[in-house]
Amino acid sequence: MTNYDKVIAFLERENPDTKIVSRFKQAYHTFSKTGEWHPTYQVLTSGWKELDGVLLMTPENTVDVDYQVYLNATTERSLRELLLAFPRRYTGMFHLTEAWMDNGIRDVLEGDVVDGDAGRFYRGVKRGSGTVAEHRTVSKRKDEIATYMRKLATLKGKLEHSQFVVEGDLMVERAVDDGLPIDGVLYTTALLATSEGKNLLKRAFADNLSCYHVSDGVMGSISTTRPIPSVMAAVHFQFQQFLSASGEPNFHFSPGCTMLIAENVANPDNLGMTLRTADAAGVSAILLSSVGASPFHKNCVRASRGAVGRVPLYNAKDIGAAIEALRASGWNVFGGTGSAEKELYTTAFSRPTAIVVGNENTGLSIEARQHCTELVRIPMASGQSSLNVGVAAGVLLYELARQQRI
Repeated sequence: MTNYDKVIAFLERENPDTKIVSRFKQAYHTFSKTGEWHPTYQVLTSGWKELDGVLLMTPENTVDVDYQVYLNATTERSLRELLLAFPRRYTGMFHLTEAWMDNGIRDVLEGDVVDGDAGRFYRGVKRGSGTVAEHRTVSKRKDEIATYMRKLATLKGKLEHSQFVVEGDLMVERAVDDGLPIDGVLYTTALLATSEGKNLLKRAFADNLSCYHVSDGVMGSISTTRPIPSVMAAVHFQFQQFLSASGEPNFHFSPGCTMLIAENVANPDNLGMTLRTADAAGVSAILLSSVGASPFHKNCVRASRGAVGRVPLYNAKDIGAAIEALRASGWNVFGGTGSAEKELYTTAFSRPTAIVVGNENTGLSIEARQHCTELVRIPMASGQSSLNVGVAAGVLLYELARQQRI
């Protein structure tokens, strides 16, 4: 249940002088007395341990806009969570409170910037749901949609088109539930054999997503997974460079942020589990080295259980330079390594904090260790000298989260 007093306190703290916040306060005052909103508001919030983002929606009865939207967020993750929660099919006129929001909003919505007397706005609709949806049967492997999806099966195709693929009814259902910007759904007759499959397809239709009924042969020519998945979807996602041309971090953060840096994790299943763990621990963003498994490998996407697409992901060619840029911006960067003298549970963390984990076999590189603020090790009983990288990331991140709650 939404705590409107906390919402108002957040809005007043982040942007107290706006007329929009004043109008919302007055509407809430009326709501408190009558139980009805005048005007009508839908309120979406983001944040795990504390509120870090608010989105206010009011209906707009015009031809080209369904909602007026005021959005205030303190981190890239909170921005993305709010944008993903915005309903499909509907066009919003988003009041942009900060310039840094431009990249994030374009990654989830398609539209254009509108400058007016009242300020700067972005008029957009969730990617994949704003155009005329295509519903047809695909029986030939050379069909344009089948050819396009085969391109997305390659890493080159994923990066070129800023899209990745989710496979199977569970993962596609999660993508729909999470509000990911889905550009198209392919399904076989097998999906229609269960009530869950039929409901999934019905929801995709209701969300105005393009859906293609393909034969098993066409699906098998696209996916290397066996048995052949009954459904797959293409999801838009921009895998951004962490450092700008000037060498500054290319993302927005608040003093309370946390980040996971995964260096050279080679196995896509391990990487997926690591991303899932970081997502559950509430990190603000994840930074990956350019060497190692791709986060868009189908095994990584599956193992991440929805983290790929929901959590902001960045990549860096030079992890050392990225760590130095973080430290210069006020971050503390802790490297997890079994060779460290200092134990995890005797380490005091202060935010913003980044945790670095390394390759499954070789651990952190010498360069990464040299650039970290401090190195810490996880204490272990005799018999083992290391943990799975996903497990290690979980131990480190949850100790960090525990200290933040104290």
